[in-house]
Amino acid sequence: MNTDHRERRTIERRVEERRESHFEFERLISELSTRFINLRPDEVDREIEDALRRFCKPLGIELAVLWQWSALDPTILAPTHTYCNQAIHPAFEPLHQALFPWFYEQMLAGSIVAISSIEDLPPQAAIDMENCRLWGIRSNLTLPLSLGGEPPVGVLGLNTLQDQREWPNGLVKQLQLVAQVFTNAIARMRHEQARQVSEARLSAGSRLAGLAFYEVDFRQGTVYADNHFRELCGVPPEREMGVGMLQFWMKQLHPDDRERVLSKRRELHDGTIEQASIKYRFLHPTQGEKWIEHEACVSKRDAAGHTLQSYGVLRDVTGQKRIEHEMRDLSRRLIRAQEDERALLARELHDDVTQRLAVLAIEIGRAELVAGDVAQAAAMRSAREELMAISEEIHSLAYQLHPSILRELGLVEALRAECGRRVRQGRIELSVDIDPSPADVGADAALCLFRVAQEALNNVVHHARARTASLTLRQMDGGLMLAVSDDGVGFDPAQSPERMHLGLASMRERVQLACGTFDIESVPCQGTTILAWVPAQGGRP
Repeated sequence: MNTDHRERRTIERRVEERRESHFEFERLISELSTRFINLRPDEVDREIEDALRRFCKPLGIELAVLWQWSALDPTILAPTHTYCNQAIHPAFEPLHQALFPWFYEQMLAGSIVAISSIEDLPPQAAIDMENCRLWGIRSNLTLPLSLGGEPPVGVLGLNTLQDQREWPNGLVKQLQLVAQVFTNAIARMRHEQARQVSEARLSAGSRLAGLAFYEVDFRQGTVYADNHFRELCGVPPEREMGVGMLQFWMKQLHPDDRERVLSKRRELHDGTIEQASIKYRFLHPTQGEKWIEHEACVSKRDAAGHTLQSYGVLRDVTGQKRIEHEMRDLSRRLIRAQEDERALLARELHDDVTQRLAVLAIEIGRAELVAGDVAQAAAMRSAREELMAISEEIHSLAYQLHPSILRELGLVEALRAECGRRVRQGRIELSVDIDPSPADVGADAALCLFRVAQEALNNVVHHARARTASLTLRQMDGGLMLAVSDDGVGFDPAQSPERMHLGLASMRERVQLACGTFDIESVPCQGTTILAWVPAQGGRP
């Protein structure tokens, strides 16, 4: 009786120990799940190593290895986390498919392998069995680490080295939960690491390109901006919360550019345009005026089309603008130097060369009167007439170099005189339509339009093969619009001949220096129109 009682007590104690062990293991799984939820990427490896030790030791698992598939070679498993209860910890090398081909196929298929004895492996796993023996493995449970329907990220191998053991279904299911906790943690770690790498690359690329990034969430009333944005705009710390940063940006827009920028912003947010691209001046609180290039998009709208989220990038182009200003100033000075040189040459031709030719023609005329015979008189008359023709051509050349009429009588009369000269040459039928009272423009702008008209008419005569052409000058949009059209062969502006291209570039450069706009409308076989607009005196483009 006493013996039966002791046996019963022993059985009850073992049952109680198993129950307690079961509850303890369930508590461990619950604790693991909680601990792994909010881990930082740099904490995951340490926690997995600790978890392997905590659940392997009480379960009598003597060797546990968590393997992950190599990102470079899908046939290789790399050991990333291990537990071993032996004094000498084995050093594991990456595992190639050829060493465990049968296990490899099972893992790719997402199958669980539970082997109480290595001898129970199927015949096709002969290579796997031999390598298990070399490793000293007596029994094994291999669990694939998979997330949803995606391919496994790795495997968890649990082994005994001293004795064989069974792997009951209840225990396997519990260990599957542990494997799932590890899988989720590894997946989150990989995702976070990929995100950090992506952000680092984006940040490096943005920094390299000088780009500052921001994002506005109008539903939550928040603005995210990177450090470069804060530096570029000089955002004070007290303005970094909520929409304070957006309000600060608006306040620091240059007064002369503010309405233009905000109008473009309204067009973007009301859906008039899909993307905004604009350059403007910004008043940095400590560094002064900056030029900013700004690209913005709307990333989300509600059903009514109202903006919910927007984002954009800014780039400091102050240095580029400074260089553009310096180049523009250099071009202006070069053009002025060219015009001064032309004026000097025109005066020399008009006041010296033509006068000397006139004197020479008078002298020959006198010689003609006292000539001894008819042949000699005829020769003198021919020479005098040729000198007069040369004088006229030099006078015309001097006018083209520097039309004094432009300075003395103004742009309208200078254009009329130029068109009259072209008509007298008889090479083109030219109609003229000039506003009788055009807007007043500065001397530089007037010279600009005159030079554009000259070059455009030169192109008509020498390149267009046109029968008719027209010149129009109209008051428009607070300035003067000059249009020169022809019915010639036309051309592709993007592929114009080099000589013509230089002339067009010269016209465009002059108009831009006068703060105007320049356009070319031309199609092969359909003629050409040159349009040049300059603002009135004191105006802006």
